[in-house]
Amino acid sequence: MEVSSTEASSSSQAGTSWLDLTLVTCTETVTFTEVVAEEEWGSFYYSFKTEQLVTLWILFIVTIAGNATVLFSTWRRKRKSRMTYFVTQLAITDSFTGLINIMTDIIWRYTGDFMAPDIVCRVVRYFQVVLLYASTYVLVSLSIDRYHAIVYPMKFLQGERQAKVLIGVAWSLSFLFSIPTLIIFGKRQLSNGEVQCWALWPDDSYWIPYMTVVAFLVYFIPLIIISVIYSIVIRTIWMKSKAQAVILSSCPGGKTSAGYTSRGFISRAKVKAIKYSIVIILAFVLCWSPYFLFDILDNFNILPETKERFYASVIIQNLPALNSAINPLIYCFFSNRLCPPFE
Repeated sequence: MEVSSTEASSSSQAGTSWLDLTLVTCTETVTFTEVVAEEEWGSFYYSFKTEQLVTLWILFIVTIAGNATVLFSTWRRKRKSRMTYFVTQLAITDSFTGLINIMTDIIWRYTGDFMAPDIVCRVVRYFQVVLLYASTYVLVSLSIDRYHAIVYPMKFLQGERQAKVLIGVAWSLSFLFSIPTLIIFGKRQLSNGEVQCWALWPDDSYWIPYMTVVAFLVYFIPLIIISVIYSIVIRTIWMKSKAQAVILSSCPGGKTSAGYTSRGFISRAKVKAIKYSIVIILAFVLCWSPYFLFDILDNFNILPETKERFYASVIIQNLPALNSAINPLIYCFFSNRLCPPFE
């Protein structure tokens, strides 16, 4: 979990409040500063403690139950396609997000102080960040796979190993980029006397460059890659449809063979998989964009220090965890029955 530079400087007043929020654990970032007096902050936080715990428990239950259903569905499917493999990987990532990120946040909200040894602090933070990277890089891998399925369909059919290679690279990069977390975070006593799993920066100024790098590696660069890939995919579908208009018009009644659309003889399963992938990406963007944009603005002290700003941060910091709960719902929405995935 990362903590913004402004928050790190006010740790004595803020304690662990939003440090251990679910979304903070998912993204390693806390994006609030002290916007009210210490007394006001205390009453505000504890007045919402019950609501926060209820929200976290709901997210945890929906995330675990939903993704467990998806995993069971993909496991029971006899014919496992490449899309099945990516859906399974996404469900595994979201499941661990619920178990490691959301549940640890719930525990810390009950205990207050961090009770475990320093090594546990570092390991937990490390795996939280691994899941942060993995949730994004699995989506990038899925986008690349869909690109090959539409743009290079013949190579796609001959390259079944590509899916495993893409996922392998995604997880390898996630474990690699998360290594600094083992050094940055540790068990420490804050100035207010609380013992927490907190960043061990020599100076608060380190937060701005660190969080900027993390934001680009986790969100902005992957989002650019995904956007370019799906722009090419959509353009390819449109061009195939236009190029084969004459062939389609020669079919009796203008109809194509069963299982195919008029989009250049692209199978309905592939088109459905593309739609599913795009909706998953849109959910990711909607859940994570406010968080990272808010964090960047906060780290550069652009946002005014008002109560409204703090209230907004409370809502925004819950959006990333929501993403892990929404993904299985999207999957089931696109499935004809619970829940065989598309090709």
